[in-house]
Amino acid sequence: MKQLDSAEGKRRYVRTLFATIADRYDLITVLLSYGRDARWKRRVVELSGAGAGTEALDLACGTGDIAFALAGRGARVMGLDITHRMLQLARAKPRPGVAFVTGDMMALPFGDARFDLVTTGYGIRNVPLLEPALTEIARVLKPGGRFVSLDFNRPSNPFVRAIYLT
Repeated sequence: MKQLDSAEGKRRYVRTLFATIADRYDLITVLLSYGRDARWKRRVVELSGAGAGTEALDLACGTGDIAFALAGRGARVMGLDITHRMLQLARAKPRPGVAFVTGDMMALPFGDARFDLVTTGYGIRNVPLLEPALTEIARVLKPGGRFVSLDFNRPSNPFVRAIYLT
């Protein structure tokens, strides 16, 4: 895809894509993972080591699944997503314990060494420039903090990929 050839093109594409699919994002994630996404997200939370008192940041939090699961283990969680509609959908879910903020993982609106844990589900692949995002993640992590990322690639099947990209 030509629009993915530059960081700016990818930035525009990703913002448009997620604004377009936000209302069906949860369903799309289930379909693209062949129903395995819930298990993968549980595994991220298990690997995170989150518990009572953990300060956690969930990047590209979407509709909040990982953020809510971390909060369920006692963590204080901030969910960040670049798509405001995703956060509206997350806030509409009847689960407490998570604050949400619209923002860009390449320029995190948090102080240095603020979080014990940073997670992301399906976020790293959508960053226009990986290096600034990883630098920001390292900056906001406390010394000895943990970063856990869940991802999979665009579907190789043209039919499935067409559904994903529309």
